[in-house]
Formats: sequence, C-alpha cells, structure tokens
Amino acid sequence: MTCCTLDRPSRRAFIASLLGGVAAACAGPTADAAGRRERELLRQGAAAVAASPVVDLHAHPGRFTRRDAGELPVAALAEMRTAGVSCAFFSAVGDGPVIRRGPGGIKQYREPELDELRRVTLGQLERVRRRASDGTLGLVLEPGDVSHVSRTGRVAALLAVEGGDPLEGDATRVRELHALGVRSIQLVHYRVNELGDIQTEPPRHGGLTAAGANVIAEMNRWRMVVDAAHASPDTLRAILAASRSPIVVSHTGPAALRTFARHLSDDSLRAVAARGGVIGVWPLVQRRPASLDQFLADLRHVRRVAGIDHTAFATDMTGMADFTAVLTYEEFAAVPAALLAGGFSEADCRQLLGGNALRVVEAVLSGG
Repeated sequence: MTCCTLDRPSRRAFIASLLGGVAAACAGPTADAAGRRERELLRQGAAAVAASPVVDLHAHPGRFTRRDAGELPVAALAEMRTAGVSCAFFSAVGDGPVIRRGPGGIKQYREPELDELRRVTLGQLERVRRRASDGTLGLVLEPGDVSHVSRTGRVAALLAVEGGDPLEGDATRVRELHALGVRSIQLVHYRVNELGDIQTEPPRHGGLTAAGANVIAEMNRWRMVVDAAHASPDTLRAILAASRSPIVVSHTGPAALRTFARHLSDDSLRAVAARGGVIGVWPLVQRRPASLDQFLADLRHVRRVAGIDHTAFATDMTGMADFTAVLTYEEFAAVPAALLAGGFSEADCRQLLGGNALRVVEAVLSGG
C-alpha cells in the first residue's frame, strides 16, 4: 500500500491530508493557489534541512530483513535520497524467525534452533554489505562517515541489529558483529532473550541480566551505539546505569498521549535525556487514513519533556505494516514542511531530523 503512483492532482490532495492541520493553509480560492502553497511549504521544509544530514534512527529499507528478500533494491536507496534522507540505521531483525504477528500483537511462537538467529541475522546484514561493496551506499564505520558518504550523493547505512538474540547471551560475539560493520545493537526485541526484559511481555529477569550488562560493556569498548528500544522500564533504567556512552531509544512515543506498550513514560523520557541520549519518535497511527497530526503531537510532547536536544525521529520503514503515517520515503518528503507548519522552528527541524542523532553517533564512534 503506497502512494507512489499518484497523479499530480491526487498527489496534492494526498500531501494536504498528510499535513493534517496545514490542509487549511493549503486551501485557497483556486487549485493553483493551493498548489503554490503546497510547493512553498515543501520548499521551506527542504531548505530547513538542506545544510544538515537527515538521520532515520530505525528502518528496514527495501525490506532487506524479509525471509524471501533478494538483493537490497537500488530503487529503495534512490527513494531515500530523493526524500532527503542522508543516513538510516539499517536494522537487521535478530529474532525474526521465531516471532510473528497475531491477534495479541507480535509474539515469540517457538524456540530458536542453536545458532539459527545468528545465521539469519548475518544473512540480512550481508544484503546491505553487498550494496556497500558495489558502491551503491556507504557504511558508517568511523566518525565523519555520515558527512563523507552524503557528499558523494549516496545513502549512508549504519548497520544495526534489532534484538541481541544472535549473541545468545555471549558478549564475546559483539566483536564479530563489530568486525562486520555493525555499529548499533538494540538489546531486546519481541523475544525475552538472555539480555533483559521487554515492554510487551511479563518480566522474567527483573530487568537487565548480567549477560546484558556484559554486552553493554563490550559495546562501549567497541564504540557501538546502545539501543534501548523495546526494553522494559526496569531494563531501561539498568541500561542507562550500565552504559558509559549516551544511548538511543530508537523508535517509540510518549505514553502520556496514548496508552501503548511500546511507548515511554515521561520519567523514562527524562532519564534518557539526562544521560545525553536521544529518543526516536515514530509515526505510529492506530487507524487509517492517517495524517501526520499524531506524529507532530508526539514530537511536540517529547520536545517539551525531554528537550529539543534529545528529540529525533525513526520511520521504522517497512516494519510497521500500515500502522504508520509514513508508508514510504516518498511520503517522508512532506514531514519537514509539516514540522514547520506545526510549530517547529528551522533550528528545531535540523536537530530532530538529524542533528541530535548524528551528535550521539559521532560521540559514541569517537569514544566520547
């Protein structure tokens, strides 16, 4: 379900619906007036971020994580560049073979075989690495790589693993992932693994395990970004205490606005900010058709509670079925304009669309 084939009049109506509260501003006595206003909003949004990289904190571009995936499509990368996305965390799914969506949400439905999750995860990562080998995209391995790759006109890919399940509780495997180019690990996902408890299941460990603490120590040693998305409140508190470097919670939202298991309380938002971390807000919607109104409200709340310096975004591209206001990167092109019309300054846009995420990435990769 995409909107990539809309003709020009339909595209105008679709962008107006995405902008939600801006639709009235786009309206005018003639279709031409509405079109001019639309183009002006999009121009202003593009100008607001032109001088700064746009960093998507959590995504699965080109569906490279799917079991039936072939090569990572070049078209998916071209769409990202057209939308102005400079860099994304290309997130392999560590527990993918043993989870599935059901009436009660995404759950683990069987136990993994020995080494199964490691093998499948490495296969996902290899699909992205092959695009780096042929020069289609660039990997983020060292400080400065995002800017360097962007200057070449390519997308920068920061390899990440969603769920530390391939480690099987063994912190020494962190080094293997680092050697393959992985620069971020999200400790837990939808399976209660050896590292800690998750948001969507009853606690089994009482928070972060000793193995989880060892993994964080190794990640700090190898200068990798610790991602606490999906972690239970107790696990999150322990991750913040254990990590010497600032962390990210790559894709979530404010629980104060909507009761949802994957969202964070205001206390948790403040705790991440207090340690210099960044919260990636995702464009989750619970009914369609969708506008960007809820996404903007979530961003405004996180900005108010945690501060603009700690607010970022994550599309979770192709990972949210159709429960999202941003189904494709083509649709993401409307976001900067919506932010400006929704009360964010140009400086705010530059920070939350990339500056804050890049600050944490650069600090971690440099050992700061």
